Amino acid sequence: MLKSEYRSESVSEFLQIVDEIKGAWFEAGDPWGPWFRGQRKAHHLLLPSLYRHYGSYAQIRRNNIEDELREEFIVRAPSLSDAKPADPWEWYFLMQHFGAPTRLLDWTDGALIGMYFAVRDSTGEHDAAVWVLDPYELNRRTIKKEEVIPPSAPGVVVRDMRLVKPWLPARFTRMAGLPERPVAIYPTHIARRISNQRSCFTIHGTSLDGLDELQGSRGGCLVKIIIPSFRTETIRQQLDTCGVDDATIFPDLEGLSRTLAARWRQRRSITPHRLVYTRLRPSKVARGGVGIFAIRKIRKGIRIFSGDSDEMVWIEEKFLPKTPKEIRKLYEDFSVIKQKRYGCPPTFNRLTPAWYLNDSRKPNVVCDNEYEFFALRDIRSGEELTVDYSTYSDPPKVSRKGP
Repeated sequence: MLKSEYRSESVSEFLQIVDEIKGAWFEAGDPWGPWFRGQRKAHHLLLPSLYRHYGSYAQIRRNNIEDELREEFIVRAPSLSDAKPADPWEWYFLMQHFGAPTRLLDWTDGALIGMYFAVRDSTGEHDAAVWVLDPYELNRRTIKKEEVIPPSAPGVVVRDMRLVKPWLPARFTRMAGLPERPVAIYPTHIARRISNQRSCFTIHGTSLDGLDELQGSRGGCLVKIIIPSFRTETIRQQLDTCGVDDATIFPDLEGLSRTLAARWRQRRSITPHRLVYTRLRPSKVARGGVGIFAIRKIRKGIRIFSGDSDEMVWIEEKFLPKTPKEIRKLYEDFSVIKQKRYGCPPTFNRLTPAWYLNDSRKPNVVCDNEYEFFALRDIRSGEELTVDYSTYSDPPKVSRKGP
């Protein structure tokens, strides 16, 4: 009996699980099989971009969001692409292909392609996942027919086209008659990437969790394969050996260039302590505060916070919160101030050590025009690092502990 969730730490183990799932859902020798969807974060729901970023079905319908998006895309796209969509479905497929918000969700009938998309952009921070779907069982439940229909392909039986037509209502009919559950469909291969990626789609109806609720249901048609975060880099290398890389998935010069860059990039052992010179400790300069201390000798001219490349956002002083006081104090304590604008991290939950440098008129650290910090002189291990705020920031209204 199939489980609703599996775990895979290698390509070979993944393929064994896929064989088990396929054997449970399909007869031996069947020419069809399951679909696969790779997701960089395993905890993400199976939501198409329109519902992920623009609200519920009711909100989208009330504000005509999808209709406006479809209208503008169809009006402006012809001058920007050589593709010549023949009907509303092909236009909708083209929107999805180029990243416009739709109710479509990308799948592929290639297992390793699905796995590639799961690990391709993984940062090792979260577990990834490959979802496995039986589209025929999905459609048996949704349209009462165990078949996947290509709605824009020439020669499709009219009664079959009518089965899926409600999922793409005419524009500006307020999504009239949109069904609740999702349905599986085949796209016309109007772009080369769609063909190379062996693309398939599900299209959502009114229910945002129309697919997620299928996992673990009786006679289930949806299985999740978890890929641990610590294995994503190894699996990327295994897939490259299998010939699954950007050049095969994105058959253009950009895809080839990304493949070559990744393949010849020097692989080094990961050493998180490399070029780390400091850590946080109770400050000797700012009483009751936190400071930065050298944990080894730092020679004059050394860039101190290598790898700290987080961006800053700039907020005008008039938009800063006045209450509660502790929130306002975050801006006073941890911002670069320029002409009544406060430069701070995108979120104060991402404060890196550099933000804890304390102010001094006799600093041992200097800040350049790019907000990079360098040792002004040799700094001993155990010594607190300080910088002169006035060299790169206007004075705050209240005293603070760090820039």
